[in-house]
Amino acid sequence: MSGDWIKMRSGLAADPAVIRIRRTCGLDVDAVVGKLHRLWSWADAHTVDGTADGLDLEWVDETAGAAGFGACMIAAGWLEETPRGVRFSNFGRHNGQSAKVRALAQTRMKRTRCADSATESEQKANTSATREEKRREEKKREELNTPAAPVAASVPAKRQKRSQPAGGVSWTADAGWQGITDGDRAEWLQAYPACDLPGELAKSGSWLKANPAKAHKSNWRRFLVSWLTRSQDHGGTHRTPGVRPPDRPPAKAWSGEFREAEYRRPKESAALAERARLRQEDSG
Repeated sequence: MSGDWIKMRSGLAADPAVIRIRRTCGLDVDAVVGKLHRLWSWADAHTVDGTADGLDLEWVDETAGAAGFGACMIAAGWLEETPRGVRFSNFGRHNGQSAKVRALAQTRMKRTRCADSATESEQKANTSATREEKRREEKKREELNTPAAPVAASVPAKRQKRSQPAGGVSWTADAGWQGITDGDRAEWLQAYPACDLPGELAKSGSWLKANPAKAHKSNWRRFLVSWLTRSQDHGGTHRTPGVRPPDRPPAKAWSGEFREAEYRRPKESAALAERARLRQEDSG
């Protein structure tokens, strides 16, 4: 099983930065490439993001074995100085486990994209066929469920009209009761003799003003008749509290006096109940 590895360009030896390092440090091309490989491998094994905390350019020169090697890497854009130490530039792009995973996954991703493209094309074809089949079924269902054309009747049906309120009786908060004729008053006085008609009309108007949400009636004559009927049934306008109208029979009164029952112990009560049962059986 092979060990860890880092990615390096095949044309790295011909890079102008490598040529400048070779001339500055007095090294050959192979030596420069090897020293770069050593530093980048160290960063891959001992750092997470390419930052070497507490290390400086002197350490870089010692590790590379050439004076001025770190400064040449900075000039080439491969190294940076930070307050924490030195940092290898573009570390995540070329080094680390993530770079290795990306390099190994390129072929696999390419194959996956090709497979996904083929699958998507197949799904689109199937979806198109399914939609077309569904449209045909819906059209056939609509044709079967289409109702026949309506046939005009010889005589059109007449609309039923709402019953109009009887009489011309009305009420408003400003004008009060309107439309009550002398014939209405005579009829109500005869039908409700216990009611003071002017007083009941005033009471009903006050009640409507106190309950504006209920002051919208479609038949005011019926409202007044119901009001007077309730007043008559409860004894009229000037009724005495607790006294019913004279046409109703008085409440049934109890006769005799009540006397307090004698206290008996549970055993005595049981004996009396048993004797009562026996007498009932003997009489039966």
